[in-house]
Amino acid sequence: MSMKSVRRVKTTLAALIAIPFVVPFVFLVGTAVRTREDYISAPGGLPRSFTIDNIVEAWTEADLGRALLNTLVVCVVACLVCTLTALAGAYWFRLHSGRVAEGLRWILVAGYSIPMIAWLIPVFVILAGGGMTDNLVMAGIVNGVSSLPFALYLVHTFYGQVLTSELMEAATLDGAGVLRIFRSIAVPLALPAVASVVALVFVWTFGDLLVSATLLQGDPSVYTMTLAATSLSTREDVNLQGQAAAALVALLPTLVVFFAAQKALAKGFGGVSDK
Repeated sequence: MSMKSVRRVKTTLAALIAIPFVVPFVFLVGTAVRTREDYISAPGGLPRSFTIDNIVEAWTEADLGRALLNTLVVCVVACLVCTLTALAGAYWFRLHSGRVAEGLRWILVAGYSIPMIAWLIPVFVILAGGGMTDNLVMAGIVNGVSSLPFALYLVHTFYGQVLTSELMEAATLDGAGVLRIFRSIAVPLALPAVASVVALVFVWTFGDLLVSATLLQGDPSVYTMTLAATSLSTREDVNLQGQAAAALVALLPTLVVFFAAQKALAKGFGGVSDK
C-alpha cells in the first residue's frame, strides 16, 4: 500500500471517529440559533431561520454573566489545588522509590477509578455540617482533588523521564538541597506536564455539573454555568433552546482553552521522548 493510500485511510478513519462528536455539536448550535417557530415545526431538522434571541434570553434569565465569573473562580482554584499538589506529590514520590512509596502512589492513582458519587455525598455531609456549602472556593478545592490522581500520575511519569538520578546527583554535588532542586530544576522541567494538567482540569471543571449541583445548589448567586443552564427549564416548561444556548455559551471558553493548549498537551503527554 502506497503512502498516499495510507494517508487516505487515516483521513477516512479520522473523519468517521469525528462524526459522533461533530454531529451533536452541529445539532447544539442549530437548536440554539433557530427561531421558536422553526424549532417547533421540525425539532430534529436543519434550521431554516436564524436568531440570537435564545442566547440573549438565556444570558439574561440565567444570569450567565455572573455564572461565568463564578465558574472561572472555581476553575482557577481547582487548577491551583490540583497542580501544586501534583507537583509536590510527584516530586516526593520521585525521591522515594521504595516499596511503601510505590504502593502508596498506586493507591492514590487508583483513587481515580472510584466513582465520584461514592465520596461526594459524604464530603457534602461533612461540609454542610461545617457550613461550608455554597462556597466557590470549596467547590474548586473538591474539583481539584477529584482530578489529583490523574495529575499525580502524569507529572510523576514526566519526572521519571526528565528528572533523572544523574541530574539530581549533579545538583546535590553543587550544593542544592531538596527544596532548591524542586524550585529551580523540578518545577521548570515539569512545565509541559503542568500546562497539560491545567488545560485538562480547567476543561473538566468548567463542564462539571455533579459537584456544582451538590455543593452550590442552595444559593443562585454562586451558580456555575452548567448549574445556571439547568435553571432555564422547569417541570412545566422544558426550555431546550434556552439550555442549548446556555450550553453553547459555556462551551466556547473550553474550546478556546483546549485549542490554545494543543502544543502543551502534545508535549505533556509525549513530547519528552527526545530529551
